Amino acid sequence: MEFWVRETDEETLFKLVTGLIVPRPIGWVSTVSPEGVNNLAPFSFFNAVNDSPPVLMVSVSDRDDGTLKDTVKNILETGEFVLNVVSEDLVDKMVLTSEEFPPEVDEFEVAKLTPEPSKAVKPPRVKEAKAKLECKLLKHEKVYDTHLILGEAVLIEVEDGCLDPEGKVRYEELRPVGRLGGLYIRAFGEGVFEA
Repeated sequence: MEFWVRETDEETLFKLVTGLIVPRPIGWVSTVSPEGVNNLAPFSFFNAVNDSPPVLMVSVSDRDDGTLKDTVKNILETGEFVLNVVSEDLVDKMVLTSEEFPPEVDEFEVAKLTPEPSKAVKPPRVKEAKAKLECKLLKHEKVYDTHLILGEAVLIEVEDGCLDPEGKVRYEELRPVGRLGGLYIRAFGEGVFEA
């Protein structure tokens, strides 16, 4: 089948993009508003752009009414965020934080997660996450109704046991998950699953 993009409806395009560009890692982004309210939300339009220095990309669409989501608003106002790695044991809590909440709601509280002070940026990290990348905003670009955020990691913390003696990731310990269309996929072991 062929799909001429300008003649294809948005729902079909979404299914094609999220179903064909797989697996997609999940960037679980923690931010803090200038007023001090924590925010935590997952995005599967996320990836690495550069390794030295580490530059990461996350894209976040506007809300249906055209306003900024709290993640983008906070990043643009503070210039900082943390990308937390989602492991299998955190999937249910990550899904809770994917819901749209008002700006005054702290998703750490909703998901019963521990906001851990970061070392290089103001937004907290997810204490339960086995890896965290503290980032400073490098560049913001509006692409149609989506905000492309490029962040430079200034500190990377990986839980003891998740790296081998040579510094390679031990996936059997980190147990990261990604998106496979509307499903989730384990990076280690077998299985596609629903949350």
